[in-house]
Amino acid sequence: MDRRYTYFKGDKDKEFHIASMKKYFTEKQEIDKFLERLITPIIKSKELKILDACCGIGHISYLLSELSPRSTFLGIDQTPYLIEEAKKLCSDRKNVSFEVADIYDLPSKYQKTFDVCINWKTISWLPYYDQCIKSLVAVTKKHIFLSSLFYDGDIDFEIKVREFKKESGKEGFNAFYNVYSFPHFERFVYELGAENVKPYDFEIDIDIPRPPTDQMGTYTVTLKNGKRLQISGAIAMSWKIIRIDL
Repeated sequence: MDRRYTYFKGDKDKEFHIASMKKYFTEKQEIDKFLERLITPIIKSKELKILDACCGIGHISYLLSELSPRSTFLGIDQTPYLIEEAKKLCSDRKNVSFEVADIYDLPSKYQKTFDVCINWKTISWLPYYDQCIKSLVAVTKKHIFLSSLFYDGDIDFEIKVREFKKESGKEGFNAFYNVYSFPHFERFVYELGAENVKPYDFEIDIDIPRPPTDQMGTYTVTLKNGKRLQISGAIAMSWKIIRIDL
């Protein structure tokens, strides 16, 4: 089954999407810092080909290119205006380039081309992950790092969101916030030939204020045990970062 999916329709909510992503450049997110710590031993002072798949406006490539200046980074995204913004924001990084491309089309052009692939905060916002992960495995030689919402039991949750305040929400549900069974995901990736799948639970240790109640956006509440729970709208954000070795 073709699960091809366009997650941003045309230019709807364009300025909102760009503004919300630009914040990642001005203030490094805690989950991005977590990735930086995990990936540094693999890419630091190396000369690698690195793919930033579904890169948005390129903040992950920007962050990591400084750690690995001898590596080349390619960011791809299906949304042209995000790639245009990425090129502007990363113009000073000579080892970073971007192109408009659909992740599902990558295997036809980049079979086993990249040493490392990053797919950051993407698959929970797709109808399902199978085709995306197959593409990532097809183009990657060594390591894949991804982040998504996962559940520790054998249950997938399909969650659709309709934001009435957004232009894209006027026609119906405009986004997915899926939570996937990690055991099922792990079995699927091993079936694709992975040698090792390592999950890391991400627990945030700073407070994030709540956005307006009619706007999706992560905030935190503190539990009785002192840990912080991330929430967006009515959804608990159960983040895991996954390292896949091929």
